[in-house]
Amino acid sequence: PVELDLSHWRGRVPVEMMGRSTFPPLGDLNYLLTLPSYGFFWFKLSTDAEPPRWHTEQLPAEDLPVLVLFDNWSSFFRNKVVPWRMGLAEKTRNQLETGLLPQHVLRQRWYAAKNETPERVVIVDQAAMAPPEQRRDGDWLLAVVDVQTGNPTVGARTHASRYFMPMVLAYDDDDEDRTRLLAPMAISRIRQQAKMGVLSDAMADEAFCRTLVQGIGDMRVLKTDHGTIQFSRTQAYDAVAAAAMQGSTTVHRLTTSSNSVSLLGDSLFLKAYRRLQPGISPELEMGRHLTDAVAYANCVPVAGNVDYHAADGTLWTLAILQAQVKNQGDAWTFAVDQMAQVLERRGSATVDGQPAQDSVGGVVERMQVLARRVAELHVALARTTGAAAFDPEPVQAVDLQRWAAAVRSELDQTMSMLDAQRSGFNDAMGALAADVLQSRDALARRIDQVAGTQPIGLKTRLHGDLHLGQVLIDRDDFLIIDFEGEPQRTLDERRAKHSPLRDVAGMLRSFDYARHTALHRSATGPVEIERLTPVAREWEQRVRNGFLDTYREVVAGSTVYGSADGFQASSALLDLFELEKALYELRYEIDNRPDWVGVPLAGIAALASADHT
Repeated sequence: PVELDLSHWRGRVPVEMMGRSTFPPLGDLNYLLTLPSYGFFWFKLSTDAEPPRWHTEQLPAEDLPVLVLFDNWSSFFRNKVVPWRMGLAEKTRNQLETGLLPQHVLRQRWYAAKNETPERVVIVDQAAMAPPEQRRDGDWLLAVVDVQTGNPTVGARTHASRYFMPMVLAYDDDDEDRTRLLAPMAISRIRQQAKMGVLSDAMADEAFCRTLVQGIGDMRVLKTDHGTIQFSRTQAYDAVAAAAMQGSTTVHRLTTSSNSVSLLGDSLFLKAYRRLQPGISPELEMGRHLTDAVAYANCVPVAGNVDYHAADGTLWTLAILQAQVKNQGDAWTFAVDQMAQVLERRGSATVDGQPAQDSVGGVVERMQVLARRVAELHVALARTTGAAAFDPEPVQAVDLQRWAAAVRSELDQTMSMLDAQRSGFNDAMGALAADVLQSRDALARRIDQVAGTQPIGLKTRLHGDLHLGQVLIDRDDFLIIDFEGEPQRTLDERRAKHSPLRDVAGMLRSFDYARHTALHRSATGPVEIERLTPVAREWEQRVRNGFLDTYREVVAGSTVYGSADGFQASSALLDLFELEKALYELRYEIDNRPDWVGVPLAGIAALASADHT
């Protein structure tokens, strides 16, 4: 065993160079590792790799403050206690909303405004919940909260974002193992009379997750102070969830950038939406349509959902229940790993006795299967079923003008941002940024030309955030997941009908990122990057061409693009959406990963010259 002081590199993610496994990020404390005899670890301390999905940054429970309660959840609500305890309830709630919850929220990956410190987390509505067979106060609180940023006491303008925060009270005397398991996700320690315990995130609680699933099956309704929380099931519930609810179920918690996921055993996938927006979730709506209305086979069936219905009629989707599918990883990991294997052979003339360019043939064939599934998705979404939210509509000239105007606006915004930030780039990135800035007028002309082209095909609902990471490998096939759309867009934008070419563009940009990721993973320095770049570029071009060829073949017999050659005639519109995606990527990288600005910069430069290689 060793303890290494790596605090100088705090925040970096160790990537084990032999197996490509990511380790938990480095922190202020010594880093602990255990080595076998004559063994070794070889790490790259990465600034851009994602930590393991199971890793969460949490304070140890013993370091958290202690909150004193007197009547479980009622301790926070003055309207639920006797008059002489109203003042104490107000004080306890103020401790929770101004101290404990803001600090907890700030530590969570799903908190969207990382650069804004929460001043207060206000519980705007809530319902206590217990297992249906138990007639007692609820163990859990299903809370809808407003996270307020900005300090009104100093005259700053406040802003509130709405989140879903299910919480659990657990006491050591009742179940010590339970409190121990909840401790890593604890908001605070609690004490009520002589009993000690934790106030924690309920998504880590097996009993809570099972009760949510059971509530969906029972179509349960909980009354809140200002509305109701309603549980709904779909036609797939019995097939997906009924058997999984028999006996004990191990819960494994995952945290994504905007949601929390609990895996129940190996059958159920329960997702809680953290950052809330008014309206039905596109993921829920799309999942039901694809499974019930058009029978699209290569997606995960939806079993049910939980919604909050406010008294003013507004609906907020809180959670969705789906089948958990066994898979062999995602398409992103597959593509990057396969590309890295090619590059690690140093771009030699032969690979296993075959020409180097032919060593990517297996990847091309797999991506052609993926292209077929994407095309079949678009054909399914182009069917008329009588559902107004999904029935396709012809693309109109005004649509092209609106789409072009939106990209033109993003071009102006992105170029201004790039110009302001390029002084901090290194010489190579600075030169590339200068080239892209000089191409601004050429890009604007190409955008304007799209606005005047002939409308082709249909606008439909679509995935909205399609890339290799949204695709699971299922033996020799693929499943498309996560129909939530881009989290940064409003629900109305994500539910709007649009050209399916936006999905295609997202996948093409993902191929480009896979190429660069594999190249930087495999090369050890600038000289080797330069030497291997042609091999990586050839890999991407073959994958791209194979994907587009198969996609075109599948959609040719449908009305998605109006005619057999409609997809080919839409190349200018596809370029527009690739540019839109690359502009978004550039803004993201400038804000979050400056070392990666070269990827979207190169993509934008290629689009400016009409050269996709």
